Amino acid sequence: MRRNAERMRERCRALGLRLRPHVKTHKTLEGAELATGGTRRGIVVSTLAEARFFAAGGFDDILYAYPLAGGRLAECAALAQRLQTFQLLLDSPQALALLQQHPLPGTKRWLVWLKLDCGNGRAGVRPADPAALALARAIAEGAPEKVTLVGVYAHCGDTYGCRDIPAVQAIARATATAVLDFVTVLRQAGVPCPQASIGSTPSCSHPVPEMAQLTELHPGNYLFYDLQQTLLGSCHPEEVAIRVLTRVIGHYPHRNQLLVDCGWAALSLHGRDQAPTGCAAIEGHPQLRLVGLTQEHGQVEAVDGQLDFGRFPLGSILALIPFHACATAAMHPVYYVHAGGKVVELWHPVRGW
Repeated sequence: MRRNAERMRERCRALGLRLRPHVKTHKTLEGAELATGGTRRGIVVSTLAEARFFAAGGFDDILYAYPLAGGRLAECAALAQRLQTFQLLLDSPQALALLQQHPLPGTKRWLVWLKLDCGNGRAGVRPADPAALALARAIAEGAPEKVTLVGVYAHCGDTYGCRDIPAVQAIARATATAVLDFVTVLRQAGVPCPQASIGSTPSCSHPVPEMAQLTELHPGNYLFYDLQQTLLGSCHPEEVAIRVLTRVIGHYPHRNQLLVDCGWAALSLHGRDQAPTGCAAIEGHPQLRLVGLTQEHGQVEAVDGQLDFGRFPLGSILALIPFHACATAAMHPVYYVHAGGKVVELWHPVRGW
C-alpha cells in the first residue's frame, strides 16, 4: 500500500498536479494518511458517513463527490460549519436552488464543484450541452455571497470497460480535453473556474500529457488495486495489496470440489461474469478456480483434471485476490495489515451512509 501511495503521488508531482485521493475503497484514517502523504488535507468521499468519520479524524478539505440529496442538507451544513473547507458536487439547477435557499451562517459560503459527464453516463451534465454553461454561470453568479463555484469534476468510469492501456489512455485524453475545453468556454464567458479535476484509477495509473493542464486528479482504488486493475493494465499482480484469506472446510471428490468458508458476503459477486477467474483468483494456485459462491460458502475446482485433495487438507488456508477491492473491502469490519510476514496493525473502516 505504501508503494502504491508513493507512486501515485509521484505521478501527480511529475504532471504538476495536486492529488486528491478518493477514500471510498478503504474508508480508513490510516489509508487516507498514506494517500495524502500525512497532510490529512484534500480527499474525496462518497458518503456523509465517510465525511463525518474523516472530519472527526482530523482531515480537512473534504469533497463530498455525490449528487446533492435535499433530505441531507442539514448534515452537509454541519460539516461545512465544522471544517475549514467542505465541498459539494452538484449537477442540477434544483440542487443549486436548494443551497441558495439555505445559506450557511456567518461568512461561510457553500463551496461547489460542477459535475460533468464526459462519457461515463452516470451523474453530471454533458459539457457540450448549453445547459452546462448556464448552470455554471448560475452557480458562480446567482448568489455569490451564498455559493461559490470551485471547479469542474469528471469521473473516467468508462475506463473500466477498456481492454488495454491505449484504450484507457484514449478515454483519459478525451475526458481531460472535454473538461479543459469546457473550462475555456467558461472563461471566455467570464465565469471563473479555478479548478479542474478528473480521475479513475485506470486513467491515473497511466496518465496522458493532456492531464497536466488540469489542476488535480482523484483516483481511489489504487491504494489496494485488485484483479480488475491487473486485467486493465493499471498495475502488476505483485502490486495488489488486498487479499481475503479463506479456510478449506470440505472435500467432495465425487464432484471434484473443495469447499471454503468464503462466500459472497466476504467477497461480493462483482467479477463473476467479467473475468476468467470469476470473483477472485486463488493466489499461488493457478490450477484452482473459484466456481461458485453462496452467502457463506465458496466452491473450488481444478481448472483441468483431478483435484489433489491431499495438497489442501481441511483447515488449510487459501489467499483470494478479489476482482474488485472496493466491493470486497466493504464486506469487512476490520483489515489485518501486515508487513514482513507479521500482522502489525488493525484498521477499522467506516461503514454506512
